[in-house]
Amino acid sequence: MKVFDTVGAHVLADFWGCDFKLLNDADFLMTNLRQAAKNANMTILAEEAHKFKPHGFTGLLLLAESHISIHTYPERGYAAVDVFTCGGGMTKKAIEHLKDVLYPTKVQETLIQRGVPDAKKLRNF
Repeated sequence: MKVFDTVGAHVLADFWGCDFKLLNDADFLMTNLRQAAKNANMTILAEEAHKFKPHGFTGLLLLAESHISIHTYPERGYAAVDVFTCGGGMTKKAIEHLKDVLYPTKVQETLIQRGVPDAKKLRNF
């Protein structure tokens, strides 16, 4: 039986200390999700966005490589970013762009290696 070696990097990033206005600006956030995908050479297939009342936002890009999303809590200065790709280096580039435009004071990134039996194979997420 052949064992398939699927390589996937799933990063869950928590951004704290972000500006309320940035986290509540749907146009800004979707523009920057698209730019993060572009910077990482990802292929956007579809997108969805929802602005909550009185504040908060969820945005999702469906990618040929998987997905990228953001969910914000402006009142807490917090954004939850989720990026899953099958391409080397893409995930890190997308996260870096979002850090550059949201200016978090604290970031925690959790890398989950998906479908990779040998964790050493996935070094540059």
